[in-house]
Amino acid sequence: MSDLHSWLTRFPEVRWVPLFDTDDTLVVRTHLRGPARDRRILTRAPSFDTAMIDVIETGLQDETWTGLLYLMGLGDTAQAFTPLYIGKTERRGKTHAVSRNIANIRRNPDKFARWRYGLDYHLGDLSHALFGFSAYREPTKKYQRWAAALFTTFDPPVLKAPVTMLLLPWYEHSRGPSGFLTSVASAEKEVIALAGALHPDALLNVDGR
Repeated sequence: MSDLHSWLTRFPEVRWVPLFDTDDTLVVRTHLRGPARDRRILTRAPSFDTAMIDVIETGLQDETWTGLLYLMGLGDTAQAFTPLYIGKTERRGKTHAVSRNIANIRRNPDKFARWRYGLDYHLGDLSHALFGFSAYREPTKKYQRWAAALFTTFDPPVLKAPVTMLLLPWYEHSRGPSGFLTSVASAEKEVIALAGALHPDALLNVDGR
């Protein structure tokens, strides 16, 4: 077992949840958004929403909680997991004590820790790459790569395999795969480096991002 997979096995409080709301044939359910309800958007799994809200609300009650690390990938066990994308959400924002990405997440899910449905966030941009709806800019190459990696067909949006999200709550006492105390930002870089070494052809992070 790799250092990364061993670390995921031992990590406390990690949540394993599906990212997408799918049917039995891995077709992702969609819904319409936008002022004219003309933007077709991939729908998050209800269990993902529940887990994300719980991790953040629980974390904000603890002064030592500094954010969360998330891994999108394939496989539902640590031993079988192939990471595709690694990111983070920090407790503090650039100008606010609580980042706007997570503030009031239950009542104000607009940003949803970077997984909101609008453009310039993961699911909005991935949906834009899949369906090509009209917007203020063209779909980005980053999310076109995501679309090609995750889906066998775009319309209907059929996944190649179930997509799992790992949510790792991060505290001042949390340790990265190396075993050292580290910040969530440093842990993100460490995990990206390990995932890139293990699965260079699968990882969707580019230049450590």
